[in-house]
Amino acid sequence: MSNRKPFFTKTVILTSLVCLLPMILGFALWNKLPEDIPMQYGWNNQVNWTLPKFWGIITIPLVMVILNLVYSLCFRFSKQELSPKVEAILVWIIPLIALPVNCFVFLKPIGFDVEPFTFIGAILSILFIIIGNYLPKTTPNPVVGTRAPWINKNPNVWNKTQRISGIALVITGLINLITCFFSFGKYVFVATIAIDVIVLLVYSIIISAKASKEEIKTEE
Repeated sequence: MSNRKPFFTKTVILTSLVCLLPMILGFALWNKLPEDIPMQYGWNNQVNWTLPKFWGIITIPLVMVILNLVYSLCFRFSKQELSPKVEAILVWIIPLIALPVNCFVFLKPIGFDVEPFTFIGAILSILFIIIGNYLPKTTPNPVVGTRAPWINKNPNVWNKTQRISGIALVITGLINLITCFFSFGKYVFVATIAIDVIVLLVYSIIISAKASKEEIKTEE
């Protein structure tokens, strides 16, 4: 008999249901919502595109369910085992983002007076802080972590990179959690992400090069 776990576990079903919860809010607000619901806001908070009310209520939640199922499949077929705590955090990322963001989509048109970036920025900042605390606990895998060919092939390089990545994400999250409430917050957000990418890229290349030199010396 196969020891493979069934795909539709309680966790997969529950996380998918959470992704669908905003639909209840959308239909409850049916009479208050405009005929065309704004689905995306641009850099200057302008509406980029809309959907008719019915499709606006059901489309994004359904898309998030599909993404959640694909994400769950990645964990199912991953050969590397993650610790239960790390996996628990990761499998809830999509639904815990989808729930507040999709609710915001329905509340904004009826008078929820918060700028889109402020709302989304705060959620992402909290997410960065949470993920940053767990990154150092991950093992090499094809699903999560700061990954690159030179990082994945050496466990020592992986561990050092994830440790620095975790620190960087926590700091980035804390900075953006404060600045997202100001008009310049979006610029800080972009700048901090760019700095993180550059620093982690350079750091991982340097320690990978050192590790390769040490391996060569050992072989000699």
